[in-house]
Order: sequence, then structure tokens, then C-alpha cells
Amino acid sequence: MANSESIKQKTIFSIIWKGAERISAQLVSTIVSIVLARILTPDDYSIVSIVAIFFAFCNIFITGGLSSALIQKKDADELDYSTVLVANIVLATVLFLIMFFIAPFIAQVYNKTILIPVIRVMSVTFFINGYKSIVTANISSNLQFKKFFHSTIWGTIVSAVIGVVMALKGFGAWALVAQQITSAFVGTIILTFTTKLKCKFRFSFARFRTLFKYGGKLFLASTITVAYNEIRPIIIGINYSGSELAYYKKGEMFPSLLNSITSNTISSTLFPAMSKVQDSKATILNIMRRYFKTGSFVIFPLMLGFLAVAENFVRIVLTEKWLFCVPYIQVFCIVYMLDLIQIGNIQAIQSMGHSGYILIMEIIKKSIYFLIVLLFVFFVEGPLWLAASSILCSLVATAVNTFPNRRLLNYGYLQLLKDIFPNLIPAIIMCGVVYLMNFLEINIFLLLVTQVAVGGCVYIALTLITKNESLFYVFDLVKSIFKGNKNENS
Repeated sequence: MANSESIKQKTIFSIIWKGAERISAQLVSTIVSIVLARILTPDDYSIVSIVAIFFAFCNIFITGGLSSALIQKKDADELDYSTVLVANIVLATVLFLIMFFIAPFIAQVYNKTILIPVIRVMSVTFFINGYKSIVTANISSNLQFKKFFHSTIWGTIVSAVIGVVMALKGFGAWALVAQQITSAFVGTIILTFTTKLKCKFRFSFARFRTLFKYGGKLFLASTITVAYNEIRPIIIGINYSGSELAYYKKGEMFPSLLNSITSNTISSTLFPAMSKVQDSKATILNIMRRYFKTGSFVIFPLMLGFLAVAENFVRIVLTEKWLFCVPYIQVFCIVYMLDLIQIGNIQAIQSMGHSGYILIMEIIKKSIYFLIVLLFVFFVEGPLWLAASSILCSLVATAVNTFPNRRLLNYGYLQLLKDIFPNLIPAIIMCGVVYLMNFLEINIFLLLVTQVAVGGCVYIALTLITKNESLFYVFDLVKSIFKGNKNENS
């Protein structure tokens, strides 16, 4: 019982620090992104968007299954970390050489010669991410998320200054390239000095086999996931225009930022916390249910509220030249709202060591996904409809990811609906009210501020009327945090 309470306490404060890190970093990142979007053109963004497609696949090799295996392994020692570090260095070298030589081919496919030097320069991030994944795994496994705060903040600020200055000087897409490389480098340097992790250039085939037995399945699952995530940008980039790809990516960015601040903040602490109590299914179930209840209480109104104000937001913040990204924003608000459910179930299964389940689930889901995407490509014309197919895919993922926990934790679809339904209905009503306000003929700045205020009041009022359990849990949690801080300072 004491151990369970200790894990609960560590998890709560981990979420707080992870939340502080995400909110601060995303606040700076969002401001910088807005500034850069107003300076640069959609075509400038399309260059980095194309590179991101290929780098998403490459980074799976480095930051994928082996890092998760280090977190999941209870007694991971210096030799385990050293083994993964050596493996990551070798992989980074191989990937760097591959991308260096295929850069001209990618540039030819997309008819953009600037992609050659951009790809080759950005390939240095493979080495940075290879080392960073080791340090991140060590910090995460010990629930020491406070250490991420300074690294993320300073990395974001320094890279932001460099990106904005270069954009103002007319460097175009290179401003975005410099921003990404600087962010990764500065963050990694700070993490290195704030952690006590010791790694040597040692490699154990026996340790590698043990870690890969678990992490290899996650790696394959991640590969399938990224292949699905990037298939739409690939099709849009090749079949349509670079600007359309930029609208797609920009439309995904803002819902993704909200998701990163909220859902990802909470879920990133779930796996380490659950791994600590992996032998107690009852404790894992309690953690997962609390995640669903509290997460949906926060995420559902944020996503549906943003969906309702998307057009006014883009007009004010990004200017008229980015209006084509509005429908993409609305699509991804729904997608990331459902992402909450997918992550919670996956983290529970992963923490119990059932990586084989995750691989099987990914194969099933992605087989259905690719079929859906193909149907939309051949029978429905237009990049927006292709993006909209991701909503249907998210519904499939929700069903598949929940299925194993019916047997593992006795937690099925009805229990899931019971946990999230009290938050879903008020969020939908709030969304409808806020969306109808778009027809008011008042100043657009005043309208957006009023929509946000009314939306928040409507949602809180509805949860109070229905005596929503999550509302009172959040209130109690905030009180305990402030009480803990007072006791710590006294």
C-alpha cells in the first residue's frame, strides 16, 4: 500500500513537471511558429515537411523499441545503457550515410533541388537523438521529469531566437532547419549535465538480445505506425502541391500542440509509473481509468472548442494566407481527441510486458488503415478527404486497442464509455454553442475572446450541474498540490 501511494505521489508530481515543461516549451514554440508562419511562405514550410516524412522513419531506429525496453526493465544497469548507446551510434551512422546518398533521388521525386543540402545537414540529428534517447530513458524510468524542464525550455528558446533571426534575414526554409537542429542539440547538452547517467563504449550481445526481445516488437509496431502516419503526407506531397502539404502539416500542428501539452504530458508518465507496479493489475487498472477520466475531462473540451473557433484563430494569428489549413485543423481536433483512448490502452499493455500484443494490434490496425486510405485515394478526390479518413482510422484504433484489456484487466468497451461519457456530452454541447457564435457580426478579436470565455463557462457549468466526478477530482488535486507546496516551503 505504501509503495502504491509512493508511485501515485511520484506520478502526480511527474505529471506536474511534465506539464510545466510541455506548456512552457509549447508556449514558446507556438509563438515562434506563429511568427515564422507570418514571415515565411507555405512553400518554405513544405521543404521541412517533406524532410520530416523521411526522418520520421529514420528516427524510429534510434528512439524506438530499445529506449522503451530500458524503461520497462526494472534492473537496467550501466551495461544496458552502454549497449543501447553503441547500437544507436552504429544506427545513426548507417542512417546518415543512407540519407546522404539518397537525397538527390528524393529531391528529384519532389522536384525541389534544395532538398539535397537540407536532408544532408539535418541528418546530423540522428547522432543527437541517438544519445538523447538514452538519457531520456534513464530519467523517465526514475520518474525524474523535473530534469526535462530546463533542457526543453532552453532548447526551445535558443532555437527560437536563431530561427526567427534567420527568417528575418531571408534564409527561408533554412531558418526552420536551423531551429530544429539547435533545439535538439541544446536540449541534449543540458540533459547530459543534469543527469548522473554513466555510459561507456561497451557492448553486450547478451544484453542486446534481452532488450531487443522486448523492444524489437515495439520497433516493428512503431515502424508500422509511422508508415501509416506519413502515407497521407507522402501522397499529398507527390500528387498535389507543396503548399497543400504545408496546409496539411500546419493544420495538424495546432491540435498536435494541444495534445502534446495535455494528453502526451499525462501519458508520458503513464508507462514509467505502470512499469513500476507491473505485477499489480489492480493498480495498473486504477491508473489507466484515472487517466481516461481526468484526461478526457481536459482534452475533450479543448479539442472541440478549438474546432469551433479554428477559422477565427487562423485569420487573427496566421493571417489570410493560411486559411486553407482551417478544415485540416478541424479534422485533427477530432483525431487527437480520440488519441487519448488509444494511448491509455497501449501504455497499460506495454507496461505489463506484452509487447507482442502491441505488434499484433499494430498489424491489424494498420492493415485496416491502409485499406481505408486506398479506398479514399481511389474513390474520393482531394487532399482534405484523404486527411478526413484519419478520423475513421482513429475509431478503428480505439476499438482494437481496447480489446486486449478486456482479458488482461477486465476493462472493456462499456467500462471505457462509462469513464469518458460524462465528459464527452458537455464538450459536444459546448462546441455547438461556441460554433453558433461564429455567426455574430462583431469584431473578430472580440468574438474569439468571447467564444473562449463562453465555452469555458458553459463546460464548467454543465459539469457542475451533472456533478461530474472528474471536476471534483481535479479540484482536489489542485488543492493537494498547493498544500504540498506550502508544507514544503514552511
